[in-house]
Amino acid sequence: MVFEKSMRIGLTALLAAGMTAAVAAPAEAAPKKPKKQVKCHLGLWKTIGLTANISGKTPEGFNQDVDYKGMAGIKLKVSPQRVVYDFTGSKREYIKGIGADGKPMEAWEQLTGVLYLPSKITSDKKGLKGQIASHNKRAAGPATGTGMTTKPQKASWGKWKVADHAKIGHFDTPVVKKAKFVCNPKKKTLRITDVRKWATFTETLDMRLKLVRR
Repeated sequence: MVFEKSMRIGLTALLAAGMTAAVAAPAEAAPKKPKKQVKCHLGLWKTIGLTANISGKTPEGFNQDVDYKGMAGIKLKVSPQRVVYDFTGSKREYIKGIGADGKPMEAWEQLTGVLYLPSKITSDKKGLKGQIASHNKRAAGPATGTGMTTKPQKASWGKWKVADHAKIGHFDTPVVKKAKFVCNPKKKTLRITDVRKWATFTETLDMRLKLVRR
């Protein structure tokens, strides 16, 4: 009886130990899903600044050649199917060169508010290089512009809607038509270049941006 009792006690102890071990054994962690890779060009960017040039011969026979620079602080959100500009708080653009009358001129332009620009955006697999082709006739939003010639004499340009300009192909400088871009993931920079032509004029745009967030 003592032997039998000892056997039962030993068996009970073994079972208890086994159950405890089974309960204590940690469950295997579920494998982590790989983080989805976001293409380099997608996200919210802010302009460091831009430069541009418009040149060509006017109907009157003058050679117009005007340089543009400035407009730091524009927030630019690049999504798969559109670009959204927020000009609020951005700097002026300064304009200088030979005007449409063949004489030296200086001026400035200021944009504010939001512009929605539906676009066809294509890129390589990582979004390092690609193209933004805007559907400019579908541009929308309350963004407005003002400007003034300062030399040889002051003359106000009044106020206009940036979307209305885009719809008729009169692009305010940072608004793209069919631009190329290069994205640097290490430096977190985006460079957008655009060449626009109308009548006898060619406009070139070089816009540099820094990443704000994905």
